[in-house]
Amino acid sequence: MGTAVVLEGSDIQRQSWMSEGLAQAASESMWGPYSGMSRDAIVYQKNDLSKGAGHTVVFDWKGNLSQRAVKGKEQAVGKGESKKKFSDKLTVEIYRLVVDNGDKFDGVDIGDMTINEHSDSRSGLADLFIRFKDQALCDAAQGNLKDNGGTAYTPTHHLNLGTTFDINSLTDIETRLKTGRGWDAEPITAVTGGKRRPPEPFKTEGGKKIWLFAVDTEMAAVLKKSTGYQSLVYNADVRGNNNRSITGIIGKLGNLLIVEFETFFGNTAAGASWNMDDSDIEIAGLRQYDVTNSAWTGQAGFNHEGNTTILSRGVILGAGALSLAFGKMPDYNVETFDFKRRSESCVEFWTECRKTKLLAENVDYDDAKIADVDWGVVTVDVQVQTVV
Repeated sequence: MGTAVVLEGSDIQRQSWMSEGLAQAASESMWGPYSGMSRDAIVYQKNDLSKGAGHTVVFDWKGNLSQRAVKGKEQAVGKGESKKKFSDKLTVEIYRLVVDNGDKFDGVDIGDMTINEHSDSRSGLADLFIRFKDQALCDAAQGNLKDNGGTAYTPTHHLNLGTTFDINSLTDIETRLKTGRGWDAEPITAVTGGKRRPPEPFKTEGGKKIWLFAVDTEMAAVLKKSTGYQSLVYNADVRGNNNRSITGIIGKLGNLLIVEFETFFGNTAAGASWNMDDSDIEIAGLRQYDVTNSAWTGQAGFNHEGNTTILSRGVILGAGALSLAFGKMPDYNVETFDFKRRSESCVEFWTECRKTKLLAENVDYDDAKIADVDWGVVTVDVQVQTVV
């Protein structure tokens, strides 16, 4: 049974076997339903297997025409509008996730591992890879992840709701999204967002255009406790097993699809922002901000149990909001030592992610500008705990 063992010398078999494990684990990803290989998905993923560490993956975007018509016999030749082109690019870096296989598995010497021992390592590494990727996307969306140059993804457009998050808040948010106006200063970094092009909605399988509004559990609780929301669910929602009050689904209002994401558990390096490799990720999810101690969930100083002011940060996402690049095929490697009595396994991959921030290749629009703003992300803060 030659196929029963992962051949360490066979690139094709080893890489294919690892990719299969990653595909099996992908169903657990919170971002899985919103990811795709085109700009129509919230997470625009592009794979370029020719790229290694330090190589750039380019995302290509095309704008719509906007020129005025030529009337009557006025000469039209020479008045053609240049087709607008925009792009985003990510420089992929090499990352490795490693597991210590210990001394023995089920009494079998490490120096002669069968596929069952490799499969156990692969399963754990694939699960960690999904959490690594999911957390990078959460951190990029919330405005904390650094780009290749070390600059944080500070939100360009933001809304601070204070302690109120109800049906009226959702209506106001939808109005701002559609008009591109009415954004607040981002309180943590004091960045002021001005008028912007409305984020492009993504389409559901039924063809409906919506924006995804991802919130954490405490932010969702503030909404669920509001009188207007409870009245809507009680009087207007469907009866039976799909009722939101039974299933816990937050639901859809207008063009907003409100979804509860998990909350981050783990540890993160100190600093106002961080890199993809600066977190020990126990549970991937959205982070909260401790205003009193100037720390995000997972950072030293964050204290939800103390007399502190805590903000939950939700993210509103449209089509192409996040860019995720992969270079070379993920690889599985084993390193043995101590005369092959011990070993470590790792999955090695080339990737990078960020909020989509487009560059105008020729010319931008005059009013509904695209370049140099968060293309499909708006952040929303709600105060869920207050100093007393």
